[in-house]
Amino acid sequence: MKYFIKTFGCQMNKSDSERITGFLEKKGYKSAPNMKGADLIVINACSVRQTAIDRIFGLLNNIKKLKKKNPKLKIIITGCVLKSDKRKFEEFLALHRTFSGAGFDEVLTTKEFLGNNYLSILCSSIFVPIMTGCDNFCSYCVVPYARGREISRPMEEVTKEVKNLIKKGYKEIILLGQNVNSYKYGFAKLLKKLNTLPGKFKIYFLTNHPKDVSDELINTIAKSKKVAKEIHLPVQSGDDEILRKMNRGYTVKQYKNLVKKIHRKIPNVKISTDAIVGFPKETKKQFENTIKLFKQIKFDKAYINKYSLRADTAAANLKDNVSWQEKKRRWKILNDIISNKPKLIVILGPTASGKSDLAVKVAKDFNGEIISADSRQVYKEMDIGTGKITQKEMKAIPHHCLDLRSPKSQITVAEYRKKALEAIKQIQKKNKIPILCGGTGFYIQAVIEGSIPEVKPDLKLRKKLEKKTPEQLFKQLKKLDPRRAKEIDSKNRRRLVRALEIVIKSGKPVPPLQFSAQGGPASGWRVLYLGIKKALPELKKSIDKRVDKMVKQGLKEEVETLIRKYGRTTILRNAIGYSEWLNYMKNPPQATHAGGPVKMRKALLSGKLKKQIAGTIKLHSFQFAKRQITWFKRNKQIVWVENYQQAKTLLFSFFF
Repeated sequence: MKYFIKTFGCQMNKSDSERITGFLEKKGYKSAPNMKGADLIVINACSVRQTAIDRIFGLLNNIKKLKKKNPKLKIIITGCVLKSDKRKFEEFLALHRTFSGAGFDEVLTTKEFLGNNYLSILCSSIFVPIMTGCDNFCSYCVVPYARGREISRPMEEVTKEVKNLIKKGYKEIILLGQNVNSYKYGFAKLLKKLNTLPGKFKIYFLTNHPKDVSDELINTIAKSKKVAKEIHLPVQSGDDEILRKMNRGYTVKQYKNLVKKIHRKIPNVKISTDAIVGFPKETKKQFENTIKLFKQIKFDKAYINKYSLRADTAAANLKDNVSWQEKKRRWKILNDIISNKPKLIVILGPTASGKSDLAVKVAKDFNGEIISADSRQVYKEMDIGTGKITQKEMKAIPHHCLDLRSPKSQITVAEYRKKALEAIKQIQKKNKIPILCGGTGFYIQAVIEGSIPEVKPDLKLRKKLEKKTPEQLFKQLKKLDPRRAKEIDSKNRRRLVRALEIVIKSGKPVPPLQFSAQGGPASGWRVLYLGIKKALPELKKSIDKRVDKMVKQGLKEEVETLIRKYGRTTILRNAIGYSEWLNYMKNPPQATHAGGPVKMRKALLSGKLKKQIAGTIKLHSFQFAKRQITWFKRNKQIVWVENYQQAKTLLFSFFF
């Protein structure tokens, strides 16, 4: 005997279908590839939307033909079905049997079909229901009538199923419930327990009711490494009167405050939502309030539904006075707000990890242009020592924010940010994808997240600060701005000087920046962070190889040219690859030649000394790379990839 299951509705129904599969296969049934080859067709129905019910009736008409060919074919309709829809299905099937004389058909609830304990049937799906039913009685929703009141599965049972899925190799576990927040045994406690299970996996969950999101749950999500920083928070409307008619139990202000709290405690969170347009008596002004909310919140995703009247719900008593055409128009407006969010790709990683090569490949395949986020490549004529990409390596892909200024004077982060934002705007106007690529984490963070105070450089103050060691500068910053001191590279003299300059001149701490998947000045970019992952031994080899290449290409000559032209500027003194040569040129070691001491300027040409300087550059570069890795570890949004193929898979998911 063979079966075929046709599923309508949400993830709960999909999860139920997995349990139906387990139930049937235990009884000896085998899966059929399609309806034609089946002896049993199970239709897992959804009464939540009228459109789904209409499609099922259309499907039943088509099954008539199959019944004629196979009189023994059985049809069972189950799932999330209202009593009124159940009666209609039964009437249809009775009429069908009378005229065709074929088969025995039934309309059963999921419990009637699988038994009261159907949730305990283990399946291989990544969907794990932790509860079924709902007690909220939103005026538009049939779930409490179709699925009944809330029933929660014991925590031990859920844990056992999750363990089973982890053993089978699943990397993503999705916990399901109409309102997971009202899980009887404590949803935050369940997440904490699952977070302790061994293995590499992520926990997702659907869905939350805003009125029941607790501080304990928010804190648990923030602290749990295995719980994804993604929250589906259905808002349904941005108007208080409509929310009241929907019986949602919260106001727009309460919803916005909740979102603010979530963002404050989970800075890199992604928030998605549900919305209904054209609810009975929803005026244009009330809909405009929803538009306003969508623009303010900047949801990462939204599932927008056109209201359809459902029998047995409280809203069925209201006059559905918004035309279908108007509902479609409103749907399009909200959908455009979400789908038109500008996209930005960030490619980052430690020095010599291969960022530029990856960025060029991505730009070629995804119609992009590249913005450099390298605090040394912004300077002209510093080409070899910074590993700046060549015209040949660019492969005709436009690059921005390279060679912005001579190394005579420093570019501030605020100045860089302004240039980068201009470039991004320019690229987006051409309908291309901006790709921010580099290893300067503070540059990347400044562009995406926030502004830096426009404090003009004070040369006198800088000169005074530059006399101090990095340790002394860091100690001073720690005293004046403890928060900035926590996140700054304590070895980076230039960054320390600039931070102190801002604090001293403005009299205020450096404003905090936070990594996030949304934000930026473009009204909520969608950002994909791709980090290049390399094991430390492999990274060290790449750095060594790169430094050797720089020396061969004429790094020493580049340094000497820059000194002749600009002198020993702060930029050169603080840049790895340049400072090492400057140190040797300033205090060359003594050597004996033809019986007498000579300065080592001529000896700089010797292979031995070049090798010695190259060794120092390699050491400093590797130390810097490790500091970069530490910085990037703070951003939990970064997806680490080892090759282009992995990046490409993520990019397709991001775009399509």
